Amino acid sequence: MNLIEQYRTHLVKHDRSEKTIHGYTTDLVQFQKWLGKRPLSKITEVDVRAYRDHMLKEGNSPNTINRRIASIASFGDWGSTQGGIFKGNPAQYIKPVKTVELAPRWLDEEQKKKLLKAVETDLREAKERYPRLWVLRKRDAVIVNVLLLTGLRVDELCSLKLSDLTLSERKGTLLVRHGKGGKQRVVNLHIEARRQLGEWLEVRPQVGNDGLFVGQTGEAIKPRLVQRLVERYADLAGLQDVTPHSLRHTYARNLLDSGSSLQEVALLMGHSSLDSTARYVQPSETELQQAVDRLRV
Repeated sequence: MNLIEQYRTHLVKHDRSEKTIHGYTTDLVQFQKWLGKRPLSKITEVDVRAYRDHMLKEGNSPNTINRRIASIASFGDWGSTQGGIFKGNPAQYIKPVKTVELAPRWLDEEQKKKLLKAVETDLREAKERYPRLWVLRKRDAVIVNVLLLTGLRVDELCSLKLSDLTLSERKGTLLVRHGKGGKQRVVNLHIEARRQLGEWLEVRPQVGNDGLFVGQTGEAIKPRLVQRLVERYADLAGLQDVTPHSLRHTYARNLLDSGSSLQEVALLMGHSSLDSTARYVQPSETELQQAVDRLRV
Protein backbone atom coordinates (compact mmCIF):
# COMPACT_ATOMS: atom_id res chain seq x y z
CA MET A 1 0.00 0.00 0.00
CA ASN A 2 1.55 3.34 -1.04
CA LEU A 3 1.66 6.38 1.22
CA ILE A 4 -1.39 8.05 -0.30
CA GLU A 5 -3.49 4.92 0.28
CA GLN A 6 -2.16 4.66 3.84
CA TYR A 7 -3.10 8.29 4.39
CA ARG A 8 -6.56 7.66 2.92
CA THR A 9 -7.03 4.81 5.40
CA HIS A 10 -6.03 7.17 8.21
CA LEU A 11 -8.61 9.75 7.09
CA VAL A 12 -11.36 7.12 6.88
CA LYS A 13 -10.45 5.82 10.34
CA HIS A 14 -10.79 9.34 11.75
CA ASP A 15 -14.24 9.73 10.15
CA ARG A 16 -13.36 12.48 7.70
CA SER A 17 -16.02 13.18 5.08
CA GLU A 18 -15.85 11.58 1.62
CA LYS A 19 -15.47 15.04 0.09
CA THR A 20 -12.50 15.86 2.34
CA ILE A 21 -10.84 12.51 1.67
CA HIS A 22 -11.27 12.90 -2.09
CA GLY A 23 -9.94 16.46 -2.01
CA TYR A 24 -6.85 15.66 0.06
CA THR A 25 -5.89 12.56 -1.89
CA THR A 26 -6.49 14.20 -5.29
CA ASP A 27 -4.22 17.08 -4.29
CA LEU A 28 -1.54 14.62 -3.21
CA VAL A 29 -1.77 12.73 -6.51
CA GLN A 30 -1.24 16.05 -8.33
CA PHE A 31 1.79 16.75 -6.15
CA GLN A 32 3.17 13.27 -6.82
CA LYS A 33 2.84 13.82 -10.59
CA TRP A 34 4.80 17.06 -10.28
CA LEU A 35 7.50 15.32 -8.23
CA GLY A 36 7.98 12.72 -10.93
CA LYS A 37 10.14 9.82 -9.73
CA ARG A 38 10.88 11.46 -6.38
CA PRO A 39 8.87 9.56 -3.72
CA LEU A 40 6.56 11.38 -1.32
CA SER A 41 8.49 9.91 1.59
CA LYS A 42 11.53 11.98 0.57
CA ILE A 43 9.90 15.40 0.17
CA THR A 44 11.37 18.39 1.95
CA GLU A 45 10.39 21.96 2.66
CA VAL A 46 12.33 22.95 -0.47
CA ASP A 47 10.13 20.67 -2.59
CA VAL A 48 6.89 22.09 -1.21
CA ARG A 49 8.07 25.67 -1.68
CA ALA A 50 9.16 24.91 -5.24
CA TYR A 51 5.75 23.34 -5.95
CA ARG A 52 3.99 26.45 -4.63
CA ASP A 53 6.15 28.67 -6.86
CA HIS A 54 5.49 26.37 -9.85
CA MET A 55 1.74 26.68 -9.36
CA LEU A 56 2.07 30.46 -9.19
CA LYS A 57 3.93 30.52 -12.51
CA GLU A 58 1.32 28.23 -14.05
CA GLY A 59 -1.38 30.76 -13.16
CA ASN A 60 -3.28 28.71 -10.60
CA SER A 61 -5.58 30.76 -8.39
CA PRO A 62 -4.43 31.60 -4.85
CA ASN A 63 -7.30 29.56 -3.43
CA THR A 64 -6.25 26.48 -5.43
CA ILE A 65 -2.61 26.86 -4.42
CA ASN A 66 -3.42 27.35 -0.75
CA ARG A 67 -5.80 24.38 -0.75
CA ARG A 68 -3.15 22.09 -2.25
CA ILE A 69 -0.50 23.27 0.19
CA ALA A 70 -2.96 22.70 3.05
CA SER A 71 -3.50 19.14 1.80
CA ILE A 72 0.25 18.54 1.78
CA ALA A 73 0.51 20.05 5.28
CA SER A 74 -2.18 17.68 6.56
CA PHE A 75 -0.35 14.78 4.95
CA GLY A 76 2.88 16.04 6.53
CA ASP A 77 1.28 16.12 9.98
CA TRP A 78 0.26 12.51 9.56
CA GLY A 79 3.62 11.44 8.12
CA SER A 80 5.61 12.99 10.95
CA THR A 81 3.80 10.76 13.46
CA GLN A 82 3.99 7.51 11.48
CA GLY A 83 7.26 5.94 12.49
CA GLY A 84 9.29 8.85 11.27
CA ILE A 85 8.25 9.03 7.60
CA PHE A 86 9.12 12.71 8.01
CA LYS A 87 11.31 14.20 10.71
CA GLY A 88 9.00 17.19 10.68
CA ASN A 89 6.13 18.49 8.58
CA PRO A 90 7.72 19.62 5.28
CA ALA A 91 4.90 22.12 4.70
CA GLN A 92 4.83 23.56 8.21
CA TYR A 93 6.58 26.83 7.36
CA ILE A 94 5.30 27.33 3.82
CA LYS A 95 3.37 30.59 3.74
CA PRO A 96 0.06 30.68 1.86
CA VAL A 97 -0.38 32.93 -1.14
CA LYS A 98 -1.98 36.19 -0.11
CA THR A 99 -5.48 36.73 -1.45
CA VAL A 100 -7.95 39.56 -1.58
CA GLU A 101 -11.03 38.32 0.24
CA LEU A 102 -14.01 39.03 -1.99
CA ALA A 103 -17.61 38.66 -0.99
CA PRO A 104 -19.24 35.38 -2.07
CA ARG A 105 -21.33 35.49 -5.23
CA TRP A 106 -25.05 35.79 -4.52
CA LEU A 107 -28.13 36.69 -6.54
CA ASP A 108 -29.60 40.16 -6.19
CA GLU A 109 -33.37 40.56 -5.98
CA GLU A 110 -33.87 40.94 -9.73
CA GLN A 111 -31.79 37.85 -10.49
CA LYS A 112 -33.60 35.85 -7.83
CA LYS A 113 -36.97 36.84 -9.31
CA LYS A 114 -35.83 35.81 -12.79
CA LEU A 115 -34.69 32.42 -11.51
CA LEU A 116 -37.92 31.73 -9.63
CA LYS A 117 -40.01 32.87 -12.59
CA ALA A 118 -38.11 30.44 -14.82
CA VAL A 119 -38.80 27.66 -12.31
CA GLU A 120 -42.53 28.46 -12.18
CA THR A 121 -42.84 28.73 -15.97
CA ASP A 122 -41.03 25.46 -16.56
CA LEU A 123 -43.19 23.67 -13.98
CA ARG A 124 -46.39 24.97 -15.57
CA GLU A 125 -45.30 23.95 -19.06
CA ALA A 126 -44.27 20.50 -17.83
CA LYS A 127 -47.71 19.92 -16.35
CA GLU A 128 -49.36 20.89 -19.65
CA ARG A 129 -46.98 19.20 -22.08
CA TYR A 130 -45.11 16.48 -20.18
CA PRO A 131 -47.38 15.27 -17.39
CA ARG A 132 -45.35 12.09 -16.87
CA LEU A 133 -42.29 14.19 -16.07
CA TRP A 134 -44.15 16.67 -13.91
CA VAL A 135 -43.34 14.95 -10.60
CA LEU A 136 -39.62 15.21 -11.32
CA ARG A 137 -40.01 18.84 -12.37
CA LYS A 138 -41.92 19.49 -9.14
CA ARG A 139 -39.07 17.92 -7.17
CA ASP A 140 -36.53 20.10 -8.97
CA ALA A 141 -38.59 23.24 -8.41
CA VAL A 142 -38.91 22.48 -4.70
CA ILE A 143 -35.17 21.85 -4.45
CA VAL A 144 -34.36 25.29 -5.90
CA ASN A 145 -36.77 26.97 -3.50
CA VAL A 146 -35.46 25.00 -0.53
CA LEU A 147 -31.85 25.91 -1.37
CA LEU A 148 -32.80 29.58 -1.55
CA LEU A 149 -34.77 29.41 1.70
CA THR A 150 -32.46 27.25 3.83
CA GLY A 151 -28.92 27.81 2.57
CA LEU A 152 -28.22 24.08 2.66
CA ARG A 153 -25.05 22.75 1.09
CA VAL A 154 -25.63 20.30 -1.76
CA ASP A 155 -24.31 17.32 0.21
CA GLU A 156 -26.56 18.25 3.12
CA LEU A 157 -29.61 18.43 0.86
CA CYS A 158 -28.89 15.08 -0.78
CA SER A 159 -28.42 13.41 2.63
CA LEU A 160 -31.81 14.49 4.02
CA LYS A 161 -34.18 11.76 5.14
CA LEU A 162 -37.94 11.96 5.52
CA SER A 163 -37.48 11.73 9.28
CA ASP A 164 -35.27 14.84 9.22
CA LEU A 165 -38.24 17.00 8.23
CA THR A 166 -40.71 18.24 10.84
CA LEU A 167 -43.73 20.19 9.62
CA SER A 168 -46.67 21.71 11.44
CA GLU A 169 -49.13 24.54 10.77
CA ARG A 170 -47.01 27.14 12.54
CA LYS A 171 -43.41 25.95 12.17
CA GLY A 172 -41.07 23.49 10.57
CA THR A 173 -37.46 22.36 10.82
CA LEU A 174 -34.88 20.34 8.94
CA LEU A 175 -32.31 18.31 10.85
CA VAL A 176 -28.99 18.40 9.05
CA ARG A 177 -27.23 15.27 10.29
CA HIS A 178 -24.13 15.46 8.13
CA GLY A 179 -22.99 19.07 8.02
CA LYS A 180 -19.48 20.23 7.24
CA GLY A 181 -17.01 18.80 9.71
CA GLY A 182 -19.55 16.18 10.80
CA LYS A 183 -21.58 18.77 12.71
CA GLN A 184 -25.35 18.55 13.11
CA ARG A 185 -27.65 21.55 13.14
CA VAL A 186 -31.35 22.34 12.97
CA VAL A 187 -32.53 24.72 10.26
CA ASN A 188 -35.78 26.58 10.90
CA LEU A 189 -38.03 26.75 7.87
CA HIS A 190 -39.60 29.85 6.36
CA ILE A 191 -43.34 29.55 5.68
CA GLU A 192 -42.69 29.34 1.92
CA ALA A 193 -40.20 26.52 2.42
CA ARG A 194 -42.80 24.70 4.53
CA ARG A 195 -45.37 25.13 1.78
CA GLN A 196 -42.99 23.88 -0.91
CA LEU A 197 -41.96 20.83 1.10
CA GLY A 198 -45.55 20.05 2.02
CA GLU A 199 -46.49 20.04 -1.67
CA TRP A 200 -43.56 17.77 -2.47
CA LEU A 201 -44.59 15.25 0.18
CA GLU A 202 -48.02 15.02 -1.46
CA VAL A 203 -46.54 13.86 -4.79
CA ARG A 204 -43.29 12.21 -3.68
CA PRO A 205 -43.08 8.65 -5.09
CA GLN A 206 -43.96 6.05 -2.46
CA VAL A 207 -40.78 4.02 -2.60
CA GLY A 208 -38.59 2.11 -0.19
CA ASN A 209 -35.86 4.75 -0.12
CA ASP A 210 -36.30 7.04 2.88
CA GLY A 211 -34.52 9.97 1.26
CA LEU A 212 -36.49 13.20 1.28
CA PHE A 213 -35.74 13.85 -2.38
CA VAL A 214 -35.81 10.81 -4.66
CA GLY A 215 -36.36 9.86 -8.29
CA GLN A 216 -39.42 8.12 -9.68
CA THR A 217 -37.92 4.67 -9.08
CA GLY A 218 -36.71 5.54 -5.61
CA GLU A 219 -33.07 6.25 -6.37
CA ALA A 220 -31.39 8.79 -4.10
CA ILE A 221 -30.48 12.09 -5.70
CA LYS A 222 -26.81 12.94 -6.16
CA PRO A 223 -25.04 16.32 -5.90
CA ARG A 224 -24.36 16.37 -9.63
CA LEU A 225 -28.09 16.14 -10.37
CA VAL A 226 -28.72 19.17 -8.15
CA GLN A 227 -25.93 21.09 -9.86
CA ARG A 228 -27.36 20.29 -13.30
CA LEU A 229 -30.91 21.29 -12.43
CA VAL A 230 -29.75 24.63 -11.00
CA GLU A 231 -27.70 25.24 -14.15
CA ARG A 232 -30.72 24.38 -16.28
CA TYR A 233 -33.01 26.87 -14.52
CA ALA A 234 -30.29 29.52 -14.63
CA ASP A 235 -30.01 29.07 -18.40
CA LEU A 236 -33.78 29.39 -18.75
CA ALA A 237 -33.60 32.61 -16.71
CA GLY A 238 -30.74 34.01 -18.78
CA LEU A 239 -28.35 33.99 -15.81
CA GLN A 240 -24.70 32.96 -15.80
CA ASP A 241 -22.45 31.33 -13.22
CA VAL A 242 -25.30 30.27 -10.93
CA THR A 243 -24.60 27.21 -8.77
CA PRO A 244 -26.25 25.63 -5.74
CA HIS A 245 -23.63 27.40 -3.65
CA SER A 246 -24.74 30.72 -5.15
CA LEU A 247 -28.18 30.01 -3.73
CA ARG A 248 -26.63 29.27 -0.32
CA HIS A 249 -24.82 32.61 -0.48
CA THR A 250 -28.06 34.32 -1.50
CA TYR A 251 -29.81 32.90 1.58
CA ALA A 252 -27.08 34.24 3.88
CA ARG A 253 -27.11 37.70 2.34
CA ASN A 254 -30.91 37.87 2.46
CA LEU A 255 -30.84 36.98 6.16
CA LEU A 256 -28.43 39.84 6.88
CA ASP A 257 -30.42 42.26 4.72
CA SER A 258 -33.51 41.29 6.71
CA GLY A 259 -31.86 42.30 9.97
CA SER A 260 -30.52 38.97 11.26
CA SER A 261 -27.36 39.13 13.37
CA LEU A 262 -24.08 37.53 12.36
CA GLN A 263 -24.51 35.01 15.17
CA GLU A 264 -27.96 33.99 13.93
CA VAL A 265 -26.75 33.64 10.34
CA ALA A 266 -23.72 31.63 11.45
CA LEU A 267 -25.92 29.14 13.30
CA LEU A 268 -28.37 28.78 10.41
CA MET A 269 -25.54 28.38 7.88
CA GLY A 270 -23.56 25.93 10.00
CA HIS A 271 -20.46 28.12 10.13
CA SER A 272 -17.86 27.24 12.75
CA SER A 273 -16.44 30.78 12.73
CA LEU A 274 -18.02 34.23 12.50
CA ASP A 275 -15.25 35.11 10.05
CA SER A 276 -16.99 32.96 7.44
CA THR A 277 -20.27 34.74 8.04
CA ALA A 278 -18.71 38.21 8.04
CA ARG A 279 -17.84 37.82 4.35
CA TYR A 280 -21.47 38.46 3.52
CA VAL A 281 -21.26 41.97 4.97
CA GLN A 282 -18.81 42.92 2.23
CA PRO A 283 -20.12 44.38 -1.03
CA SER A 284 -20.48 41.94 -3.91
CA GLU A 285 -18.70 42.31 -7.25
CA THR A 286 -21.94 43.65 -8.73
CA GLU A 287 -22.23 46.26 -5.99
CA LEU A 288 -18.60 47.30 -6.47
CA GLN A 289 -19.22 47.75 -10.20
CA GLN A 290 -22.32 49.82 -9.44
CA ALA A 291 -20.21 51.99 -7.14
CA VAL A 292 -17.74 52.62 -9.95
CA ASP A 293 -20.56 53.32 -12.43
CA ARG A 294 -21.88 56.06 -10.17
CA LEU A 295 -18.69 58.05 -10.60
CA ARG A 296 -19.20 61.43 -12.23
CA VAL A 297 -16.65 62.10 -14.95
